[in-house]
Amino acid sequence: MSYKKEIEKFIVDGYKNVCSISYLRERKFNRSKMPLQTDGKHSFVLKNREDNFITTPDKNFKYHRWAGSLKSSQAFAYNIFSGVNDREFEFSMEVFNRPAQIDVKIEDIETQTIELFEVKMFEIINKEKIEFENKYDNKSEYKYLSEDVADAFIKFKNEVINHFDGQKIYGGGIKQLCSHLLGILNIMNKPKYKDKKFKLYSLCFDIEFSDKFGQDINNYRETLSAFKCLIDKFLKDIKVDSRVEYCGFLSAVDYVVCEAKKELLGKENYEYVMERYLYLL
Repeated sequence: MSYKKEIEKFIVDGYKNVCSISYLRERKFNRSKMPLQTDGKHSFVLKNREDNFITTPDKNFKYHRWAGSLKSSQAFAYNIFSGVNDREFEFSMEVFNRPAQIDVKIEDIETQTIELFEVKMFEIINKEKIEFENKYDNKSEYKYLSEDVADAFIKFKNEVINHFDGQKIYGGGIKQLCSHLLGILNIMNKPKYKDKKFKLYSLCFDIEFSDKFGQDINNYRETLSAFKCLIDKFLKDIKVDSRVEYCGFLSAVDYVVCEAKKELLGKENYEYVMERYLYLL
């Protein structure tokens, strides 16, 4: 079986374990009698994208193009966090002339900390160069930063490119994290956030259902470890390391499979994710 087919089989079988909304409404529902309704073009894309989500998102939810795909990291993020109080999906932060949207924002009122989660599933198998638009080199585009910080960010961005040059990594993910970091720097001193701390996480699906996916997971984990070192130095250099932290690779298994998380995520979300994605119920 090809790697592509291994992935598709894994995610289709997981979906069949729960059959989405019907699973929640009637836990004793005979799921084996419910067919997988696809879009007719792909074996892993649902006819109705809403069926990919544990509950129907609100009417203002910003669906990704492939939200109906069983490989969707957006659906994975929603299915983990939709039971959490005061969570926000597709949280926007201004980056140049358009917002960068990160999958999940949770604010811890007690510690005055904003936790931001960039969630990944199978995007990490793509190996590509780190590429930035030309505007990232134009200091005049950095309207929310001081000149010194803008210079430092451009230098940091170039160091990231040079560090990973020639390596087979998921470069798109690194570029995206740089954009999120810039977004945090742009908003952190606005009145709404000036007393807050920020933590940025790379939450990654990491069930090693095949040797090849295990290799891809380890590749991305090592990539993010090296990337964290570069970010740590940059944040220290611009003297914001007491307020902004990149926490690096966060295992979805380690994050979800914890008794304390059942209360945070909610019993229904916890069990749904455990059975559909992690195969642990």
